[in-house]
Amino acid sequence: MLSVAAQPTMGQVPVPPPIKTYEGDPGRLGDPASWRTPEFNRDAGLVSIGAEFAYAAGYSGTGMNIGIVDSGVFAGHVREHGSLDTNYEIGDRFHAVEAQGGNTGPTSGFYNPAFNDSHGTHVSGTVAASRDGVGETQPSGPAANMHGVAFNGNVYMGNTGKTDGVLFGLLPANATVAQTPDGGYVANVYRAVNAAETANGKPIRIITSSWGSQPNTENYNTYETPAGSSVLGLNASWRHLSTPDGVADANGKTAHWFNGALDAARTGTVLQFTAGNNGYTNPSPRAAAPYFMPELEGHWYTTSGINPTQGRTFNADGSVLVPGQQTFNQCGIAKWSCVTAPSNSINSTTVSVVNGVPEARYGSSSGTSMAGPHSAAALSLIMQRFPYLTNEQALYTMFTTGRQNNTISDAAGTAVLNPTRGQIVQVPDSRNGWGTVSLREAMQGPGQFLGPFVVDTQGRDDVWSNDISDVAIRARQQEDAAEAAVWEATKVAKGWTTGLPANASDVDKSDYAIGIRREQARKARAYEGSLTKRGAGSLFLTGNETWHGTSTVLDGKLSVVGSHESSIDVRGGTLGGSGRVGGNVNVTGGVLRPGLTSDEAAQIANVPAGNVLNVDGNVTVGRAGRVAVTISGDNDYTSIKAAGKLVLDGELDLNVRGKLTTGAVFTIMSGSSIKGEFHALPQNRALNVGGYLFKVSYKNNSMTLTVMHPVPNNGK
Repeated sequence: MLSVAAQPTMGQVPVPPPIKTYEGDPGRLGDPASWRTPEFNRDAGLVSIGAEFAYAAGYSGTGMNIGIVDSGVFAGHVREHGSLDTNYEIGDRFHAVEAQGGNTGPTSGFYNPAFNDSHGTHVSGTVAASRDGVGETQPSGPAANMHGVAFNGNVYMGNTGKTDGVLFGLLPANATVAQTPDGGYVANVYRAVNAAETANGKPIRIITSSWGSQPNTENYNTYETPAGSSVLGLNASWRHLSTPDGVADANGKTAHWFNGALDAARTGTVLQFTAGNNGYTNPSPRAAAPYFMPELEGHWYTTSGINPTQGRTFNADGSVLVPGQQTFNQCGIAKWSCVTAPSNSINSTTVSVVNGVPEARYGSSSGTSMAGPHSAAALSLIMQRFPYLTNEQALYTMFTTGRQNNTISDAAGTAVLNPTRGQIVQVPDSRNGWGTVSLREAMQGPGQFLGPFVVDTQGRDDVWSNDISDVAIRARQQEDAAEAAVWEATKVAKGWTTGLPANASDVDKSDYAIGIRREQARKARAYEGSLTKRGAGSLFLTGNETWHGTSTVLDGKLSVVGSHESSIDVRGGTLGGSGRVGGNVNVTGGVLRPGLTSDEAAQIANVPAGNVLNVDGNVTVGRAGRVAVTISGDNDYTSIKAAGKLVLDGELDLNVRGKLTTGAVFTIMSGSSIKGEFHALPQNRALNVGGYLFKVSYKNNSMTLTVMHPVPNNGK
């Protein structure tokens, strides 16, 4: 059958395309529990990330293109890679990207048993395997199959040309050919996936990577290499990883795979690298890249793991409360660009070679390799839900709606019970980062602003119903201040206050470059959240909005239905709503139109229509600004109630719809004082609108209109 979302009518919040699924699927729009079938529950991770709430809202990855770089995907899983359009018999959603380079000729993204293992097939199944209700027949009979997070999404696979045993860092002296990546080739795999021509013509907005293993030459428990140790710490591992092309690294290689991934990220594509599996306090250097190169923030993140069988608790409705307990490598220095996702005993698609013939199978695996595809596919659902958000804004929406895990680190770094487990993350921590992805909250919009948030709704109407703050970025200001003090002391101690000396070592050159990049990032960072509304369409805010920066309306409509603590500047477009503005409202251009109409309220769950916009501060209407109010009856009209001053010097637009009584008084605006008047509407002016004459007054700190009498129609 088709679970079909109701089609939109004019002025309604847009709905996604229908979710295509199998005949008899019990999943229904608006009913998260109906999506928790045995197939859903086969992947214990889906409930931990609240995937059923995305499906109940109508989002399953339709039209989204997700890039993967791994050990190929088995083309023989035709049913899991198909869609309802082809009766799940043709692999029409999983695509192989061909790449070549280095010492490797043209290589397909499809699994090749000569040099691949099952890892890439498992990862890709978690991303987008079909929700088909049946699965593929196994030797023992029909399998209890699973489905991916974005089960209607499209996958574009690039092949590493190796197994998951290939090493991504400093190669040990005894590294085998199978453990040695072809750096020039793998770099081109990233470039090829990023530039792939997709079947629907839409871009690949995220590339997820779980491939490879950590070499025994590296240890990420310490930032610097311990004295006397031959095993590199995280910083030295980063220097090796980030060697420029054309420069030989410690293994004598001059072509480096990491630079291809950087090239992809620099185009704006989001790259995800898993944190690693050795239980270190930091993730691998590739996962921690935004720490060393802060310019990557917003386009690069890492995923640590949670064990969903440890510490997980549920709400009464069967949805998750505490997602699980962090395991494997922690977020560490990458906490500002790190999330967690399910990683233990994850069932997905696999491939087995039987008598020399690859055959489709299902199997369970554990590791952050299983966490990464959960978070990447969840991000694709967020991108589908909010098609007008930039990649960075979608990523930050995922970050700021994460749910806290069962444990957190104490001052010594030891895991202890998290006293706020199950709550939405306020500030990322070194163990869990932004916590576990929560599609339940992410479907409702951002949870915080991490600086200025300039959103272009591109003609769409939408509702953000989360409480939105800027707690994290204000906490980061304190962290940055402490880091800046350490950096200044370091420059003095090393004699770097005027730059590097001519004879600086390679280590000092790298450390100085990292320090300067982080210094520049701190100087460029805005430490308060703010919202700027651009583009046609209405954005309704129904939560408790506590960010500190001024909001700005430039186009379309911003409607405050909940509470909005900071000030709002209207320079174009319209400000409306029936909620409360805690700061000032300054209308230098555009329109102040109080109220929430019944048509608008119909787009928002559990919110009634309303007429009054309350403002705790002052309301100023400049010469180029306008106030628009509607009178529908003697006791039914829109208005502004301000606790502060009213300063008027603009236009009044009055819309009269109902039958009025002579003598009825309408308090259009009220405040603690009033100064000025609307253009061409002085005290006692008679205003002829909608068949009635109104007398204008600015007395008693209010702007009122009194019905004098109906206007004669001269017998018409």
